[in-house]
Amino acid sequence: MDYPFFSGLIQNVALLLVFSFLYATKWIDSTHSKKLLPNVFAGIIVGGIGVLLMFTPWTYQPGHYFDLRTILLAIAGLYLGAVPTIIAILIIAAYRLYLGGDYVIAGVGLIIISGLLGIGWKYFQQRLGVKNSIVSLYLLGVIVHVCMLILPIFIPIEGALALVEFMALPILIIYPVITVLLGLLMNRQLKVWRNRKEKDWLYESEQRFTKMMLDINMVFINLDIDSKIIFCNDYLLSITGYTEEELIGKNTVDIFVPEDEKETTEKGLKELFENNRSLHHFESKILTKDNKELYISWYNSVITDDYGKIKGIASLGENITEKKATLNNLKEAKEKAEESNRLKSVFLQNISHEIRTPINAIMGTIDLLKESSEKEVREKYYEVLRLSGTRLLSTINDLIDISQVETRQIKVNKSNFNLSEIIANHLNVATPIAGKKNNKIVCTSKYLHTNTMLYTDKNMLTSIFINLLSNANKFTADGIIEFGSLDEHGNIVFYVKDNGIGIPENRIGVIFDRFVQADSSLSRPHEGSGLGLSIAKAYAEMLGGNIWVESEEDKGSTFYFSIPKDEVTTTTTHTNKENNEITQLPNHKILIAEDDKLNYLILKKIVENMGVTNILHAENGLEAVEMVKKDTEISLVLMDIKMPKMSGEEAIQKIRIFNPTIPIIAQTAFAMPNDRDKFIEIGSNDYIPKPIDKNELKRLLKKYLPAHSTI
Repeated sequence: MDYPFFSGLIQNVALLLVFSFLYATKWIDSTHSKKLLPNVFAGIIVGGIGVLLMFTPWTYQPGHYFDLRTILLAIAGLYLGAVPTIIAILIIAAYRLYLGGDYVIAGVGLIIISGLLGIGWKYFQQRLGVKNSIVSLYLLGVIVHVCMLILPIFIPIEGALALVEFMALPILIIYPVITVLLGLLMNRQLKVWRNRKEKDWLYESEQRFTKMMLDINMVFINLDIDSKIIFCNDYLLSITGYTEEELIGKNTVDIFVPEDEKETTEKGLKELFENNRSLHHFESKILTKDNKELYISWYNSVITDDYGKIKGIASLGENITEKKATLNNLKEAKEKAEESNRLKSVFLQNISHEIRTPINAIMGTIDLLKESSEKEVREKYYEVLRLSGTRLLSTINDLIDISQVETRQIKVNKSNFNLSEIIANHLNVATPIAGKKNNKIVCTSKYLHTNTMLYTDKNMLTSIFINLLSNANKFTADGIIEFGSLDEHGNIVFYVKDNGIGIPENRIGVIFDRFVQADSSLSRPHEGSGLGLSIAKAYAEMLGGNIWVESEEDKGSTFYFSIPKDEVTTTTTHTNKENNEITQLPNHKILIAEDDKLNYLILKKIVENMGVTNILHAENGLEAVEMVKKDTEISLVLMDIKMPKMSGEEAIQKIRIFNPTIPIIAQTAFAMPNDRDKFIEIGSNDYIPKPIDKNELKRLLKKYLPAHSTI
């Protein structure tokens, strides 16, 4: 073989290397991207290389020329795919047709077969999951060039068989080898491309991951095997108050872990390293820069190198501080709700007892009164009825008061009144009640002996006094109850001190709560609804003050409540002459509008005891209006509010149309604090709640009617 043999072969190989270079630098991305235009362009270039191969054949023997277009097309089909290869087939086949010659049909057929075999071999291997190995490439080279040898046999041209015999040796030896070498070069370039792509993908993935970890609203931190921080995100810095410089290179246990949890945390990290666990989840506390505690839910992963050696830990944490607080609040709320339900059950049992007991006493005493005619015995029964009625009324009043406090329907109605008289009044009322239990009441308040005017809600203040004095007397026997006051921090502070049973230490914090008593057991020896202190607390706060207690079990209690002192004014002392007169109201005609016959009889008896004999009765509001209109001698009307046919409210309004001066006193079972103002607004002169207090009724009759007084 001479120089033309080698020069032509080298030129053909060089063109194949150009094809390989273009594949590595230009086409490999486009062929994998499946974009049409780059693939068309690649096909045109491959077709041009095929034409150049045909321009520079290598001479095997004089008159016999060979080129490597079959290898080009087979490899193009295998690596570039269908679109570029088919375009290349069309270009090279067209050029072969243009050249013409005896073997033009065989040449075109060989071009088509070579390209299609490459394409088919590609999809055949993909289907089997086989890669382009040496064996696979060699088989492709043999198959393509066996077809190259067989094709001329089927063409009826003289000398075709001799040509095949002549070409067989170089084609079956050289061409498959060149196919393998070119394929291996393409494999290497493909591998380099894939490695580069993987690195690019890993870099991009790492950048995205790093950015995500920096921006995510979760804690992210990397530790080395010594638990030192090598990376942390902005969220960790923001919630802990540290800077990155203060954390990088520092031991995470020393910085973040509370002292009492350091041992446990170090043990957990050691377990994570030793067991090489991919995920290890736990919750822990971390400390901020200003020593506040945060709760973090951690998800940890061990980081290893290419040889499986542990390099550190990557930890992703969720800040569950607020969630933890919410859960704790829900737990506390649930416990409080359960406790509230329990207390309400106890309260309902207590209220049932407080209502049924006096009713039972009243019903039983009525039966006993029927059986007894002895005056002394009957007097005792009357006292039982009075005490039971008072107890029942107290329970009902407590229920009404607490319901108004709970629903915020009660309002503060301030007025000027004599504080000294109020204190003296409660002292006079409470002293005989306390005496029944051998208790002595002592008043040490300086305001008892001064003419002190106070501007506040008189009813609320009275209720607080009653509840505290009643409470002290209830839990004290054979003792002393001190009722006093002192000036403190701009307030006037009243106190009620006893030496009774006291309050257990674990109950002091809850005795002012609704439905709570110091002793809530069914065996408790003291009566009462358990609402008094709750009502007193609500009223004290509504008046601008506060209420609190100091107590020691078995030694006694002191209850304090305050009122702003700027509402207290003191004038000179004076003494009131005690009024011992018995008021008589003869020569008056009084109309009692009452639909209940029993209540009418009670009212009638009280009025008769004041010397009034001319008493009229209206059973409904309509009758009351007509009687006042027809009888101008009626001096005063006692008007029930709830009556049939026409209510007392409507009756008052109609009477005021034609008689604006006649005194009208509303008497009703409506006993809310705002009811008095309501009834006065519609036209009544005054108001008295049921059950009727005979002394209060006498006071009102004396107020609105001229009277005779006897000594």
